Amino acid sequence: MPCGACSRVVLALMTLSLGFAADELLCACDVPHCSLPTCTGTVCFVSKRKEEGTITQHRGCFSQNILEHCRAAVTEQYGTRCCESSMCNAELEIFLPGEEALGKVSSLPNLLLMIFVPLLALLILVALMVLFCWKVAQHRHKKSDLGDMDLMLKTSMMGDSTLEDLLNDDCTTGSGSGLPFLVQRTVARQITLVECVGKGRYGEVWRGVWHGESVAVKIFSSRDEQSWFRETEIYNTVLLRHDNILGFIASDMTSRNSSTQLWLITHYHENGSLYDYLQRTALDVETCLGLATSIICGLVHLHQPAVLHRRPG
Repeated sequence: MPCGACSRVVLALMTLSLGFAADELLCACDVPHCSLPTCTGTVCFVSKRKEEGTITQHRGCFSQNILEHCRAAVTEQYGTRCCESSMCNAELEIFLPGEEALGKVSSLPNLLLMIFVPLLALLILVALMVLFCWKVAQHRHKKSDLGDMDLMLKTSMMGDSTLEDLLNDDCTTGSGSGLPFLVQRTVARQITLVECVGKGRYGEVWRGVWHGESVAVKIFSSRDEQSWFRETEIYNTVLLRHDNILGFIASDMTSRNSSTQLWLITHYHENGSLYDYLQRTALDVETCLGLATSIICGLVHLHQPAVLHRRPG
């Protein structure tokens, strides 16, 4: 064969080969026989198969002689979609009959979960924050209640008290102003309350029995601590004791029925207060003169310089 003829044959074969290569497409491929993530063919496809309730999907390429797969109808068990551009099947999707509706139905619970789970978490967080704020407020309120009892005596469940913490350590007991403070600390435990004989703005007055004798017990609530403390200071004034002034025995703090009580113990007079006595009793001249004399003697004693200008304590 002449050299010119050979050259023409080789050129024709190369042109035919390039023509075939130019018609092939690059497609995404994940079918089992693909060794690479891509393949070359005339048409790219995506297929889906349903077997025993399990759906599998594959992508690949077809050669020209099996293009009939692209024309097949999609059934409930198998379907194929084809496209004719490079890597066109990478994002191509296919749905079997009934699968799309199932996906929409199943997406509703997922949507509800996406909405309600964060909402529930937010509600729980808000509830925890409210509970925390309430606990803090309760703690502050409780601490404030304890702070309002500034200088208050510490109390035990047995009715013990620490009255000396309220009064100066240099207070003595030779003034006739009541029992020694050490005795005052325990007097509340030795008194038996018998009957309530009166009620007023700051508390109640009870008749109690102490060592076989009747005593008057004025009971203040813890919120009236200032009134109780003020009366305690007055009765502890040096030289205050007098026959015509109510006799002071002790001042104590006790805890009864889980409630803090402030006690002021004095001599008991069965006729009660002067006001109540005058309201229910008609007095003769002799009794009136006796009452007036008693009141005057008491006032004269209180107005002595040693008492009038003496600071309590």
